[in-house]
Amino acid sequence: MQYFKYKAIDSTGCVQRGSISALNMADADNRLSLRGLEPIICKPSSRSGVFNRSPVSRKQLIDFTFHLQQMIEAGVPLIDCLKEYRDSADHKLMASSIGEVADQIESGSSLSNACASQPLVFKPMYTGMVEAGEQSGRLAEVLADLLSLLKWQDETLSGLRKVLIYPAFVCVVLSVVIGFVMTWLVPSLTSFITAAGAELPWHTQWLITLSDAITKYWPVIALLLIAAVVVFMAALRSSLAVQFNWQRAQLRLPLVGPVLYKIKLARFCRCAALMYASGINLIDTLKHGEALVDNLYLSGALRRVRESIISGDGVADAFREQSELPALLSRLLRVGESTGGLDRAFLQTSYFYDRDSRDAIEKLEQFIGPALIMLVGGIMMWVVLSVIGPIYDLVFSMQEAM
Repeated sequence: MQYFKYKAIDSTGCVQRGSISALNMADADNRLSLRGLEPIICKPSSRSGVFNRSPVSRKQLIDFTFHLQQMIEAGVPLIDCLKEYRDSADHKLMASSIGEVADQIESGSSLSNACASQPLVFKPMYTGMVEAGEQSGRLAEVLADLLSLLKWQDETLSGLRKVLIYPAFVCVVLSVVIGFVMTWLVPSLTSFITAAGAELPWHTQWLITLSDAITKYWPVIALLLIAAVVVFMAALRSSLAVQFNWQRAQLRLPLVGPVLYKIKLARFCRCAALMYASGINLIDTLKHGEALVDNLYLSGALRRVRESIISGDGVADAFREQSELPALLSRLLRVGESTGGLDRAFLQTSYFYDRDSRDAIEKLEQFIGPALIMLVGGIMMWVVLSVIGPIYDLVFSMQEAM
């Protein structure tokens, strides 16, 4: 598929601009004609859709899923649902992608295959559940489950972001304050202390040494920090080993790591419950789950679980063998496996970790504020004791001498 930029006239005589993917120029003209557009200019785009269009947010995907589910449930034909959303969508990528999905369905493709051709918008889990809904004849019900899942993910991640915004802001302010103290306040006060010939305690000497290093070498320090970030990001993009170690380290961070771990497990279990209940077999469910957790450390464990099940092991035993996964999951799946209710076992595990992650987020939010206040207070106390203390001692000794 190539991307083509076009300028066309619609049935009302208005000029429309956008981009479309097609096999060639003739196919692009044909796709525009199917949309009721008369092309004026249509030429290949010099950049792929990944770089010249912004990604779709989860909120936009929620809006589309809600629209599609409501219209299908009301009995509106699928093509009309897609075209109506395409014409009313404000986001260019979403409108273009839904238009291409509609074109492919008119050409004889299924909805799941058409969605799979738009990986910027629809992830494998989404297309997999749509495919299960098509095969089972319960597309509207599956879309309702997808909508619930997307809303749950959005609420959970929004809660975590709100918790992390405050410490990020405080860290920025603290960095500015420390930079001011080390580069201006400390040198101004220590010059007076050293000129008076007073004996300095060890903590004041450390502060002066650190202040001198920052004042003299701050360009070098800044360049080294930037270089370290650039090298780390490049290694993160190019090396799977670096990605694996970094993502494993994220789950082991104090305070934040356990919360991320529970959120990822809750996401996997909830998605697995919905996919398995929709008719997707367990092997494909686990395969989609490897991408859902968005963590190489956990996805590797799920891949080994899938391989063990393929080789003949029981579901609960395959999960129990992976130390990266909690024992609670294997215990609940053992019950579900014996009763034939794996979807209910996954859903119960999801409920447990969802509740646990929400409690952990609330506790983290309550802990972060006092912890940051103590950190700021400790740094300022060090500065005050190291600078103001010797000045006070010097003034006091001068008064005694007089």
